[in-house]
Amino acid sequence: MLDEDSAIKALVSAAGAMYSAGELPLFDDAAAVKVGDSVLIIKIDGTSERYSRYGWMGLDDLVYRVLAAAATDVIAKGGRPEYVTVSVGIPPTYGLDSVRRIGEGIRDFLNACGATLLGGDTNASTEDLGVWVDAAVIGRAVELKPITGVVEGDTLCVTGCLGLSALPALTHYAGLDESVLDEKLKSALRRPRIPLNFLDMLGVVKASTDISDGLRSIRRMLELNGLSLELSEDLPLCPEVAEVMVDHGISAEEVLRYMGEEFIIAYVPREGVGRERNVVGRFVRGAPGVISFRGREVAGGWDNFRGYIGRT
Repeated sequence: MLDEDSAIKALVSAAGAMYSAGELPLFDDAAAVKVGDSVLIIKIDGTSERYSRYGWMGLDDLVYRVLAAAATDVIAKGGRPEYVTVSVGIPPTYGLDSVRRIGEGIRDFLNACGATLLGGDTNASTEDLGVWVDAAVIGRAVELKPITGVVEGDTLCVTGCLGLSALPALTHYAGLDESVLDEKLKSALRRPRIPLNFLDMLGVVKASTDISDGLRSIRRMLELNGLSLELSEDLPLCPEVAEVMVDHGISAEEVLRYMGEEFIIAYVPREGVGRERNVVGRFVRGAPGVISFRGREVAGGWDNFRGYIGRT
């Protein structure tokens, strides 16, 4: 069965000499190119209603989250999102109210992020797929932060708490009762906060990545740096997540497996800067890409072809 990493590598290989990674390493979160005195960071992201819209989300939420995901990649590379283009596919049977909801999602993102819409494209979709969205976000680098440059002994931290994305995934894939998702939590999941505050701490950051694919995102960082990661015993899980774990017997390993779009950034502090907050773990020598927790390797992360990695 096709997996996303193999597909990306095949595409890059086929493009050959026509492909350039620019100012960031190949397979980093986004691309960066120097234009005049500036470095522009570019990221495209997309999904469809069928694969990414829970029943309690609107079309505006779907579009907002796609744009927020692309913007988070730009921010993780040290860029401030400035411009957006959006391509949408809409089933012809949908009404104008649905189209307006899509526009409202774009508007709300632009207001939250301070970016400008440059246009886009409209296409037909199918009833089975529903609305699909592809969004490109362009930002100007404040201070470029690659995914590489990590060494053994470095610490991995995150800009917020972990695990919120795992809760709806657990209700959908693992049979957790949907009543755990109260309205306050659903509201936070519909409209995640865009981590613009990360731009204020770039001076203490050595390397960073977004974690929109959960552990798979972190695993990519490990592979590009040739290291393994030992997760902290005391993971910085969100209070809502810890409460559900206790009430429903959910293990930390299950939360890690089902994490997906967290809309926060994993970063490596520069040595000696005293910024080790929300510690996820420490980089160690070992097989590149291996993540261990309590002495055992853990699976998890989202793959667009295979779904959640390690899901039974």
